[in-house]
Amino acid sequence: MRIIGGLYKGRVLAEFKGNEVRPTADAVRESLFNIIGDKIYGADFLDLFCGTGAVGIEALSRGAKSVVFNDISKESAALTRKNLSAIGISSYELKTTDGVLLLSSYSEKFDFIYIDPPYKSQFGRAATEVAASALKSGGVAVFEDEKPFTGVVKGLALTDVRKYGRVYLNFFEKINGNAAVYAGTFDPVTKGHCYLVEAALKLFDNVIVVLGDNPEKTPLYSKEKRKEFLIKTFDGKKNVTIADYSDFKNENEYYEFLLKFGATYYVRGVRNADDFFYEKKAERRNKELYPLIKTVYVVCDSDLSGISASLVRQRLKKGKDVREFLPEVSADAILSEPISKTQPKE
Repeated sequence: MRIIGGLYKGRVLAEFKGNEVRPTADAVRESLFNIIGDKIYGADFLDLFCGTGAVGIEALSRGAKSVVFNDISKESAALTRKNLSAIGISSYELKTTDGVLLLSSYSEKFDFIYIDPPYKSQFGRAATEVAASALKSGGVAVFEDEKPFTGVVKGLALTDVRKYGRVYLNFFEKINGNAAVYAGTFDPVTKGHCYLVEAALKLFDNVIVVLGDNPEKTPLYSKEKRKEFLIKTFDGKKNVTIADYSDFKNENEYYEFLLKFGATYYVRGVRNADDFFYEKKAERRNKELYPLIKTVYVVCDSDLSGISASLVRQRLKKGKDVREFLPEVSADAILSEPISKTQPKE
């Protein structure tokens, strides 16, 4: 194990004996800091479950202003201290406290927090759920795990998931805004869509559900009917607004509407890490159109990951039952409506 870049590039670090403790691999650390890029310069960094100290030392090597190392394990703390001393780093802060307690009580705020506890423990999720309190505005928490992070964390937006072998890096950014937009064709609205809206409401005070069309597909239901289904589905939710993309004259008018509403985030749902390949391309297009609106992702729980509007359409065309995939409040209305005689393009 060695330092990958920066001032201490190439320096070899001491490791734990045996395979019981798993340090962050060199390739994963290299990718992590390539993603962080120049933002590491002058940053305050927390290596929460530091192990050997490799991630925090890499941050110092690449220009971090300060790094706080923490690990409740006395053995890990000793090894981190040994590695810092061997490299010649004498000015640092090393703590041996519970990670969640540190995040909840530490007086200083961080630009970056790296969370990498043992994969089988629940410490990583618990730490991520309170990380927002220890981040500066716009700060980033990275949770290393063996799976993508499902669900949402209050105060944090999941902005990216990267996979390296069995390792996943889940990137969270501290939220700065109180409204979000969730756009789709909703042909028809499903339980999956409802899950995304409910998840967004845990992150934001208000959500705009925008009904649009995909020019590459012919919908089963008319725009008017899809809008009716959405209104019925979210009836009574005062913090959910239904909008129709076709009501706007152009992209600029639509963009201005979102900004006036205070929507600074664009919500997208993904079923697994592979979906990010497609979604990241869409994110880049949206960034060109709406530069002040960031994308936040929600990885669906496993019991909802198989639900999609395309699946519902396919089953409807074959005359199969789809009630289990539809919102209970609007299922009758959807199922009683004849589908379009024009076969949709898949």
